[in-house]
Amino acid sequence: MKNNFYDAIIIGSGPAGSSSAYFLSAQGFKVLVIEKEILPRYKTCGGGVVQRVAKLFPFSFEEVSDVQCFTTEVFDRRANRHFVTRRDKPIIYMTMRKEFDYLILSKAKAAGAMVLENTEATDLITGKESVDVLTKDDKYTARFVIGADGAGGICSKILKLKLYLIRLPALEYEIYTGDSMLDKFNKSARFDFDILPNGYGWVFPKKDHLSIGVVEMKKRKKELNKLLDIYLKLLGITNVQRYERHGYFVPLIKGNNLKFAKDRIFLTGDAAGFADPVTAEGIYSAVLSGKLAADTINESYLSAGMAADLYNYKINHSIIDELRFSKIIAALVYTYPAVRGLLFRFYGQKLSELITDIFMGEKKYHDLLTDPLNYYKLIKYLLKND
Repeated sequence: MKNNFYDAIIIGSGPAGSSSAYFLSAQGFKVLVIEKEILPRYKTCGGGVVQRVAKLFPFSFEEVSDVQCFTTEVFDRRANRHFVTRRDKPIIYMTMRKEFDYLILSKAKAAGAMVLENTEATDLITGKESVDVLTKDDKYTARFVIGADGAGGICSKILKLKLYLIRLPALEYEIYTGDSMLDKFNKSARFDFDILPNGYGWVFPKKDHLSIGVVEMKKRKKELNKLLDIYLKLLGITNVQRYERHGYFVPLIKGNNLKFAKDRIFLTGDAAGFADPVTAEGIYSAVLSGKLAADTINESYLSAGMAADLYNYKINHSIIDELRFSKIIAALVYTYPAVRGLLFRFYGQKLSELITDIFMGEKKYHDLLTDPLNYYKLIKYLLKND
């Protein structure tokens, strides 16, 4: 039993779990990561790591970055517009999640974290001073548990947050094609609106292939296979040598006044539904919530009551506050296509620049919606182009 006792047990080794493990281990805590897969493992994801994620770490992701995009392109068919943004630093690092996640976990292991792979956590039993994590063959005990096991994991189920998650359908192809197609799309990250009624399509260039996908930002049943095929024809994708198709869901939190920590258990990343309602990007909030969980354990002096309150405070005043503002923008962009068309027609370049600033970690959705000057500029554009 003594050897199986830890300051923190982290369930799941994605961006949230690996980040928690890294930041805790770097501060000297005894950490165990429990991962049900054999590592490194494939993870369905576009693999776009925005610059504001990189700013959270003291190490570089260049070694696992296939392509660094200093440019983004935004297309809107309804408005018949094309917008380009450029920055001096990479806006998005294009990675394969298998390599990205494992790099962070490797840094955590180098800092002292223990990793138990090919092992699934089957239950959690909370006591007054600790939490028991049960697996098929053993029991492990910690002062705290960090749930980073996704929307379908045991942690979200036990904290009953699973009931408040919306699952947005997404479909992605890893397309291996000729050099001419790679050359055509390898300069920028591309986003296409009005491909889906309530979503968008993307093209992310990788080292030897293209990640192309579509995501529906409303919980509705759509034929994503047909829509993605239409998207590929629109892009002019030819000479496909082979492709891998992966469907998945992006978890999105709904509801108000929710608790993301209780009884020594913290929820992070997809387990808490922290994806961005505008872009469906979830890596940033996953990493940030993982870091906040680690900071909370350090700052609470291992006090359970203090830790739960502090973590809920940190999450609500950072991630949840931002999600409230991004949901307003998402409603305008995806619920009212005509409004989005007007916004892109008259305000598209500035909106694209603002979203890029958010990717870069230089601005927040809060800045966009609380600055009266932005409303003045929008009204000015609309009146000028009426």
